[in-house]
Amino acid sequence: MRNLNLKVLVCALAFASAGCSDESEPNAVPVAPILKEVVMPAESRALPGTTVTISGKGFDVSDKIFCESLAEELDFVPEIEHVNDQGISFAIPAEAAGPYAVTVERAGLTSRLPGELKVPYVIVIEGLSVPSGNVVRGAVLAVRGSGFEAGDVANFSSDGYPGGTIVATDVNVTDSGIEVKIPESCYGVNTLTIVRGTRQANLGRVNVSVSVGDEVGGGIVFYTSDKGLHGLIVKRTNTGTPTQQWGPTSLHGGTKKDLYTGKENTRLCVAKMADFHQQFATWPADKLSAAELCAAESETVDGVVYDDWFLPSQQELAELFKARAAGLFSGGKSAADLPANNYWTSTEGDNDANAPIWSAYYVNFYETESLVSSNSDKEAWQIGIRAIRQF
Repeated sequence: MRNLNLKVLVCALAFASAGCSDESEPNAVPVAPILKEVVMPAESRALPGTTVTISGKGFDVSDKIFCESLAEELDFVPEIEHVNDQGISFAIPAEAAGPYAVTVERAGLTSRLPGELKVPYVIVIEGLSVPSGNVVRGAVLAVRGSGFEAGDVANFSSDGYPGGTIVATDVNVTDSGIEVKIPESCYGVNTLTIVRGTRQANLGRVNVSVSVGDEVGGGIVFYTSDKGLHGLIVKRTNTGTPTQQWGPTSLHGGTKKDLYTGKENTRLCVAKMADFHQQFATWPADKLSAAELCAAESETVDGVVYDDWFLPSQQELAELFKARAAGLFSGGKSAADLPANNYWTSTEGDNDANAPIWSAYYVNFYETESLVSSNSDKEAWQIGIRAIRQF
Protein backbone atom coordinates (compact mmCIF):
# COMPACT_ATOMS: atom_id res chain seq x y z
CA MET A 1 0.00 0.00 0.00
CA ARG A 2 2.88 2.37 0.85
CA ASN A 3 4.58 1.63 -2.44
CA LEU A 4 1.38 2.45 -4.33
CA ASN A 5 0.93 5.79 -2.60
CA LEU A 6 4.57 6.64 -3.26
CA LYS A 7 4.16 5.84 -6.94
CA VAL A 8 1.05 8.04 -7.13
CA LEU A 9 2.91 10.92 -5.46
CA VAL A 10 5.89 10.62 -7.79
CA CYS A 11 3.61 10.56 -10.81
CA ALA A 12 1.70 13.67 -9.59
CA LEU A 13 4.92 15.60 -9.06
CA ALA A 14 6.24 14.56 -12.43
CA PHE A 15 2.99 15.60 -14.13
CA ALA A 16 2.99 18.94 -12.34
CA SER A 17 6.59 19.55 -13.34
CA ALA A 18 5.91 18.66 -16.93
CA GLY A 19 2.77 20.85 -17.00
CA CYS A 20 4.67 23.93 -15.71
CA SER A 21 7.38 23.58 -18.32
CA ASP A 22 4.79 23.55 -21.12
CA GLU A 23 2.94 26.78 -20.05
CA SER A 24 4.13 30.33 -21.35
CA GLU A 25 4.73 33.37 -19.09
CA PRO A 26 1.49 35.41 -18.38
CA ASN A 27 1.16 38.76 -20.33
CA ALA A 28 1.52 42.06 -18.37
CA VAL A 29 -1.76 43.99 -18.01
CA PRO A 30 -1.44 47.58 -19.41
CA VAL A 31 -1.91 50.34 -16.86
CA ALA A 32 -2.78 53.96 -17.67
CA PRO A 33 0.16 56.32 -17.02
CA ILE A 34 0.41 57.20 -13.35
CA LEU A 35 1.80 60.72 -13.16
CA LYS A 36 2.38 62.64 -9.97
CA GLU A 37 3.12 66.23 -8.95
CA VAL A 38 2.14 67.53 -12.37
CA VAL A 39 2.54 71.30 -12.82
CA MET A 40 1.64 73.11 -16.05
CA PRO A 41 4.00 75.88 -17.19
CA ALA A 42 3.05 79.52 -16.73
CA GLU A 43 1.25 81.03 -19.72
CA SER A 44 4.13 83.45 -20.25
CA ARG A 45 6.45 80.46 -20.82
CA ALA A 46 4.13 78.59 -23.20
CA LEU A 47 4.69 80.78 -26.23
CA PRO A 48 3.84 79.45 -29.70
CA GLY A 49 6.93 78.19 -31.54
CA THR A 50 8.89 77.50 -28.35
CA THR A 51 9.66 74.40 -26.29
CA VAL A 52 7.62 73.98 -23.14
CA THR A 53 8.07 71.66 -20.16
CA ILE A 54 5.33 70.08 -18.08
CA SER A 55 6.81 69.25 -14.69
CA GLY A 56 5.95 65.99 -12.97
CA LYS A 57 7.03 62.47 -12.10
CA GLY A 58 6.21 59.27 -13.94
CA PHE A 59 6.64 60.34 -17.59
CA ASP A 60 8.20 57.82 -19.96
CA VAL A 61 10.07 58.05 -23.28
CA SER A 62 7.31 55.99 -24.91
CA ASP A 63 4.61 58.52 -23.95
CA LYS A 64 2.59 60.41 -26.54
CA ILE A 65 1.13 63.84 -25.82
CA PHE A 66 -2.26 64.96 -27.16
CA CYS A 67 -3.25 68.63 -26.81
CA GLU A 68 -6.95 69.29 -27.38
CA SER A 69 -8.05 72.90 -27.77
CA LEU A 70 -10.74 74.13 -25.39
CA ALA A 71 -11.33 77.26 -27.49
CA GLU A 72 -11.85 75.86 -31.01
CA GLU A 73 -8.23 76.47 -31.95
CA LEU A 74 -5.68 74.08 -33.42
CA ASP A 75 -5.39 70.61 -31.78
CA PHE A 76 -1.85 69.25 -31.94
CA VAL A 77 0.19 66.13 -31.19
CA PRO A 78 3.76 67.31 -30.55
CA GLU A 79 6.93 65.30 -30.83
CA ILE A 80 8.54 64.70 -27.46
CA GLU A 81 11.91 66.42 -27.22
CA HIS A 82 13.03 65.39 -23.76
CA VAL A 83 11.85 63.23 -20.85
CA ASN A 84 13.40 62.79 -17.41
CA ASP A 85 12.32 62.35 -13.81
CA GLN A 86 11.52 66.07 -13.64
CA GLY A 87 9.03 66.26 -16.51
CA ILE A 88 8.41 66.11 -20.24
CA SER A 89 9.29 68.70 -22.91
CA PHE A 90 7.85 69.34 -26.37
CA ALA A 91 7.48 72.12 -28.93
CA ILE A 92 4.31 74.20 -29.24
CA PRO A 93 3.32 74.90 -32.86
CA ALA A 94 3.38 78.52 -34.01
CA GLU A 95 -0.34 78.24 -34.85
CA ALA A 96 -1.39 77.16 -31.36
CA ALA A 97 -3.31 79.47 -29.04
CA GLY A 98 -5.60 79.38 -26.04
CA PRO A 99 -6.24 76.75 -23.33
CA TYR A 100 -5.58 73.05 -24.00
CA ALA A 101 -6.52 69.80 -22.27
CA VAL A 102 -3.42 67.58 -22.21
CA THR A 103 -3.61 63.79 -22.38
CA VAL A 104 -0.72 61.32 -22.06
CA GLU A 105 -0.98 57.97 -23.88
CA ARG A 106 1.09 54.88 -23.03
CA ALA A 107 0.49 51.35 -24.33
CA GLY A 108 -2.90 52.35 -25.69
CA LEU A 109 -4.15 53.76 -22.37
CA THR A 110 -4.46 57.44 -21.49
CA SER A 111 -4.33 59.78 -18.51
CA ARG A 112 -5.71 63.33 -18.55
CA LEU A 113 -3.35 65.74 -16.84
CA PRO A 114 -4.75 68.10 -14.21
CA GLY A 115 -5.13 71.75 -15.16
CA GLU A 116 -4.74 73.27 -18.62
CA LEU A 117 -1.85 74.17 -20.88
CA LYS A 118 -2.46 77.86 -21.60
CA VAL A 119 -0.86 79.19 -24.76
CA PRO A 120 -1.07 82.99 -25.10
CA TYR A 121 -2.79 84.45 -28.15
CA VAL A 122 0.38 85.89 -29.65
CA ILE A 123 1.87 86.30 -33.09
CA VAL A 124 5.45 85.08 -33.26
CA ILE A 125 7.71 87.67 -34.91
CA GLU A 126 11.32 86.64 -35.41
CA GLY A 127 14.22 89.05 -35.85
CA LEU A 128 12.15 91.97 -34.59
CA SER A 129 13.70 95.44 -34.82
CA VAL A 130 11.76 98.66 -34.13
CA PRO A 131 13.43 102.08 -34.66
CA SER A 132 14.22 103.71 -31.33
CA GLY A 133 14.28 107.37 -32.32
CA ASN A 134 11.40 109.81 -32.20
CA VAL A 135 8.94 109.96 -35.10
CA VAL A 136 6.29 112.48 -36.06
CA ARG A 137 2.69 112.08 -37.12
CA GLY A 138 2.36 111.10 -40.76
CA ALA A 139 5.85 109.57 -40.93
CA VAL A 140 6.35 105.99 -42.13
CA LEU A 141 7.80 103.64 -39.52
CA ALA A 142 9.76 100.68 -40.93
CA VAL A 143 9.71 97.64 -38.63
CA ARG A 144 11.94 94.68 -39.46
CA GLY A 145 11.07 91.06 -38.72
CA SER A 146 9.49 87.93 -40.14
CA GLY A 147 6.07 86.54 -39.31
CA PHE A 148 3.89 89.46 -40.40
CA GLU A 149 0.96 88.80 -42.71
CA ALA A 150 -1.25 90.81 -45.02
CA GLY A 151 -4.30 91.98 -43.08
CA ASP A 152 -2.40 92.61 -39.84
CA VAL A 153 -3.51 95.76 -38.01
CA ALA A 154 -1.24 98.09 -36.04
CA ASN A 155 -2.63 99.40 -32.74
CA PHE A 156 -1.15 102.41 -30.95
CA SER A 157 -1.93 102.83 -27.25
CA SER A 158 -0.65 105.28 -24.65
CA ASP A 159 -1.20 106.34 -21.06
CA GLY A 160 -1.74 109.79 -22.52
CA TYR A 161 -4.89 108.66 -24.34
CA PRO A 162 -8.16 108.83 -22.39
CA GLY A 163 -10.10 105.77 -21.34
CA GLY A 164 -7.85 103.13 -22.90
CA THR A 165 -8.23 104.61 -26.39
CA ILE A 166 -6.52 102.62 -29.16
CA VAL A 167 -5.55 104.16 -32.49
CA ALA A 168 -5.64 101.50 -35.22
CA THR A 169 -4.17 101.60 -38.72
CA ASP A 170 -3.32 99.18 -41.53
CA VAL A 171 0.20 97.97 -42.25
CA ASN A 172 2.09 97.38 -45.46
CA VAL A 173 3.96 94.06 -45.48
CA THR A 174 7.42 94.28 -47.06
CA ASP A 175 10.21 91.81 -47.78
CA SER A 176 11.96 92.84 -44.56
CA GLY A 177 8.94 93.39 -42.29
CA ILE A 178 6.20 96.02 -42.30
CA GLU A 179 5.73 99.74 -42.87
CA VAL A 180 3.31 101.69 -40.64
CA LYS A 181 2.22 105.26 -41.25
CA ILE A 182 1.92 107.06 -37.90
CA PRO A 183 -1.74 108.19 -37.56
CA GLU A 184 -2.37 111.91 -37.20
CA SER A 185 -4.16 111.31 -33.89
CA CYS A 186 -1.10 109.75 -32.23
CA TYR A 187 1.16 111.60 -29.80
CA GLY A 188 3.56 110.90 -26.96
CA VAL A 189 4.93 107.56 -25.79
CA ASN A 190 3.05 104.70 -27.47
CA THR A 191 3.02 100.93 -27.35
CA LEU A 192 2.79 99.40 -30.82
CA THR A 193 0.86 96.13 -31.08
CA ILE A 194 0.12 94.02 -34.15
CA VAL A 195 -3.31 92.38 -34.11
CA ARG A 196 -4.43 89.41 -36.21
CA GLY A 197 -7.87 88.16 -35.24
CA THR A 198 -7.65 87.05 -31.61
CA ARG A 199 -3.85 87.15 -31.60
CA GLN A 200 -1.41 89.93 -31.13
CA ALA A 201 2.28 90.78 -30.91
CA ASN A 202 3.67 93.56 -28.76
CA LEU A 203 6.36 95.20 -30.90
CA GLY A 204 7.49 97.67 -28.24
CA ARG A 205 7.67 101.41 -27.79
CA VAL A 206 7.16 104.06 -30.45
CA ASN A 207 7.84 107.71 -29.54
CA VAL A 208 5.63 110.20 -31.40
CA SER A 209 6.80 113.74 -30.73
CA VAL A 210 4.57 116.80 -31.15
CA SER A 211 5.15 120.54 -31.11
CA VAL A 212 3.47 123.55 -29.57
CA GLY A 213 0.57 124.51 -31.81
CA ASP A 214 -0.21 120.98 -32.98
CA GLU A 215 -3.92 120.25 -32.90
CA VAL A 216 -4.11 116.79 -31.39
CA GLY A 217 -5.48 115.03 -28.32
CA GLY A 218 -8.79 116.88 -28.34
CA GLY A 219 -7.26 120.36 -28.28
CA ILE A 220 -4.09 122.33 -28.96
CA VAL A 221 -0.61 121.55 -27.63
CA PHE A 222 0.71 124.61 -25.75
CA TYR A 223 3.63 123.12 -23.79
CA THR A 224 5.99 120.18 -24.35
CA SER A 225 8.84 118.46 -22.53
CA ASP A 226 11.11 115.47 -23.21
CA LYS A 227 11.54 116.50 -26.86
CA GLY A 228 7.82 116.59 -27.47
CA LEU A 229 6.93 113.25 -25.88
CA HIS A 230 5.08 114.81 -22.94
CA GLY A 231 3.16 118.02 -22.63
CA LEU A 232 -0.05 119.90 -22.05
CA ILE A 233 -3.09 120.37 -24.31
CA VAL A 234 -5.59 123.19 -23.93
CA LYS A 235 -9.27 122.84 -24.72
CA ARG A 236 -10.47 124.86 -27.74
CA THR A 237 -13.13 126.73 -25.74
CA ASN A 238 -13.58 128.13 -22.27
CA THR A 239 -15.45 126.24 -19.58
CA GLY A 240 -18.58 127.77 -18.09
CA THR A 241 -19.21 131.50 -18.31
CA PRO A 242 -16.66 134.34 -18.18
CA THR A 243 -17.70 134.96 -14.56
CA GLN A 244 -17.27 131.80 -12.47
CA GLN A 245 -16.43 131.44 -8.81
CA TRP A 246 -13.50 129.20 -7.91
CA GLY A 247 -15.68 127.58 -5.27
CA PRO A 248 -16.25 127.76 -1.52
CA THR A 249 -13.58 129.43 0.60
CA SER A 250 -13.00 126.33 2.72
CA LEU A 251 -9.44 125.06 2.38
CA HIS A 252 -9.01 121.95 0.26
CA GLY A 253 -5.28 121.79 0.95
CA GLY A 254 -2.37 120.03 -0.73
CA THR A 255 -2.60 121.74 -4.12
CA LYS A 256 0.65 122.73 -5.86
CA LYS A 257 1.94 125.38 -8.26
CA ASP A 258 4.27 123.30 -10.43
CA LEU A 259 3.98 121.95 -13.96
CA TYR A 260 2.21 118.58 -14.25
CA THR A 261 0.42 119.04 -10.91
CA GLY A 262 -2.90 120.43 -12.13
CA LYS A 263 -4.36 116.99 -12.76
CA GLU A 264 -3.73 115.87 -9.19
CA ASN A 265 -4.84 119.27 -7.86
CA THR A 266 -8.15 118.84 -9.65
CA ARG A 267 -8.63 115.28 -8.41
CA LEU A 268 -8.01 116.48 -4.86
CA CYS A 269 -10.38 119.43 -5.19
CA VAL A 270 -13.17 117.32 -6.68
CA ALA A 271 -12.86 114.79 -3.86
CA LYS A 272 -12.94 117.56 -1.25
CA MET A 273 -15.99 119.11 -2.91
CA ALA A 274 -17.84 115.80 -2.65
CA ASP A 275 -17.31 115.94 1.11
CA PHE A 276 -18.26 119.62 1.16
CA HIS A 277 -21.61 118.97 -0.56
CA GLN A 278 -22.44 116.37 2.08
CA GLN A 279 -21.53 118.65 5.00
CA PHE A 280 -23.07 121.89 3.74
CA ALA A 281 -26.48 121.35 2.19
CA THR A 282 -26.91 125.10 1.77
CA TRP A 283 -24.33 125.07 -1.04
CA PRO A 284 -26.38 124.20 -4.18
CA ALA A 285 -25.50 120.77 -5.54
CA ASP A 286 -25.55 122.11 -9.09
CA LYS A 287 -23.21 124.97 -8.24
CA LEU A 288 -19.98 123.35 -9.32
CA SER A 289 -16.55 124.63 -8.45
CA ALA A 290 -13.98 125.48 -11.13
CA ALA A 291 -12.26 122.11 -10.62
CA GLU A 292 -15.55 120.21 -10.86
CA LEU A 293 -16.51 122.04 -14.05
CA CYS A 294 -13.21 121.09 -15.70
CA ALA A 295 -13.42 117.47 -14.56
CA ALA A 296 -16.91 117.25 -16.09
CA GLU A 297 -15.74 118.51 -19.49
CA SER A 298 -15.83 116.24 -22.55
CA GLU A 299 -14.68 116.75 -26.12
CA THR A 300 -15.24 114.27 -28.95
CA VAL A 301 -12.89 114.46 -31.92
CA ASP A 302 -12.99 111.89 -34.73
CA GLY A 303 -14.95 109.51 -32.51
CA VAL A 304 -12.51 109.71 -29.58
CA VAL A 305 -13.99 111.04 -26.33
CA TYR A 306 -11.55 113.20 -24.38
CA ASP A 307 -12.92 113.40 -20.85
CA ASP A 308 -9.79 113.77 -18.71
CA TRP A 309 -9.67 117.58 -18.55
CA PHE A 310 -8.59 119.43 -15.42
CA LEU A 311 -8.08 122.91 -13.99
CA PRO A 312 -4.45 123.94 -14.63
CA SER A 313 -1.99 124.70 -11.86
CA GLN A 314 -0.49 128.17 -11.60
CA GLN A 315 2.64 127.26 -13.59
CA GLU A 316 0.65 125.36 -16.20
CA LEU A 317 -1.61 128.35 -16.80
CA ALA A 318 1.47 130.58 -16.92
CA GLU A 319 2.80 128.41 -19.77
CA LEU A 320 -0.49 128.86 -21.60
CA PHE A 321 -0.10 132.63 -21.22
CA LYS A 322 3.43 132.44 -22.68
CA ALA A 323 2.16 130.41 -25.63
CA ARG A 324 -0.55 132.97 -26.31
CA ALA A 325 1.97 135.81 -26.00
CA ALA A 326 4.11 134.01 -28.58
CA GLY A 327 1.18 134.08 -31.01
CA LEU A 328 -0.36 130.62 -30.56
CA PHE A 329 -3.89 132.02 -30.67
CA SER A 330 -3.39 134.65 -33.34
CA GLY A 331 -2.80 134.82 -37.05
CA GLY A 332 -4.71 131.61 -37.75
CA LYS A 333 -2.17 129.50 -35.87
CA SER A 334 -4.92 127.49 -34.17
CA ALA A 335 -8.61 126.78 -34.45
CA ALA A 336 -9.34 128.29 -31.03
CA ASP A 337 -9.50 131.59 -29.25
CA LEU A 338 -8.49 132.62 -25.75
CA PRO A 339 -10.56 135.69 -24.78
CA ALA A 340 -9.02 138.37 -22.57
CA ASN A 341 -9.96 137.58 -18.98
CA ASN A 342 -8.50 136.54 -15.67
CA TYR A 343 -8.45 132.74 -15.38
CA TRP A 344 -8.53 130.52 -12.31
CA THR A 345 -5.86 127.94 -11.51
CA SER A 346 -6.17 124.86 -9.28
CA THR A 347 -3.48 126.22 -6.93
CA GLU A 348 -4.81 127.38 -3.57
CA GLY A 349 -3.35 130.18 -1.46
CA ASP A 350 -2.11 127.83 1.27
CA ASN A 351 1.03 127.20 -0.79
CA ASP A 352 2.26 130.70 -0.04
CA ALA A 353 2.75 132.12 3.44
CA ASN A 354 1.70 135.54 2.15
CA ALA A 355 -1.54 134.28 0.56
CA PRO A 356 -4.79 133.85 2.52
CA ILE A 357 -6.03 130.28 2.82
CA TRP A 358 -9.39 131.40 1.41
CA SER A 359 -7.77 132.40 -1.88
CA ALA A 360 -6.74 130.73 -5.10
CA TYR A 361 -4.29 131.84 -7.79
CA TYR A 362 -5.23 133.25 -11.16
CA VAL A 363 -3.36 134.43 -14.28
CA ASN A 364 -4.22 137.74 -15.97
CA PHE A 365 -4.97 137.22 -19.66
CA TYR A 366 -5.93 140.86 -20.17
CA GLU A 367 -2.19 141.33 -20.41
CA THR A 368 -0.63 140.55 -23.78
CA GLU A 369 3.06 140.29 -22.92
CA SER A 370 3.73 140.67 -19.18
CA LEU A 371 2.88 137.65 -17.04
CA VAL A 372 0.76 138.74 -14.08
CA SER A 373 -0.39 136.17 -11.53
CA SER A 374 -1.72 136.65 -8.05
CA ASN A 375 -4.37 135.25 -5.70
CA SER A 376 -7.90 136.29 -4.91
CA ASP A 377 -10.97 135.36 -2.89
CA LYS A 378 -12.41 132.04 -4.13
CA GLU A 379 -16.01 133.22 -3.80
CA ALA A 380 -15.79 136.98 -4.22
CA TRP A 381 -14.03 136.89 -7.59
CA GLN A 382 -15.87 135.66 -10.66
CA ILE A 383 -13.52 135.06 -13.60
CA GLY A 384 -12.84 132.67 -16.45
CA ILE A 385 -11.94 128.98 -16.61
CA ARG A 386 -9.94 127.13 -19.29
CA ALA A 387 -9.50 123.36 -19.00
CA ILE A 388 -6.39 121.47 -20.08
CA ARG A 389 -5.20 117.83 -20.25
CA GLN A 390 -1.76 116.27 -20.20
CA PHE A 391 0.16 113.49 -21.96
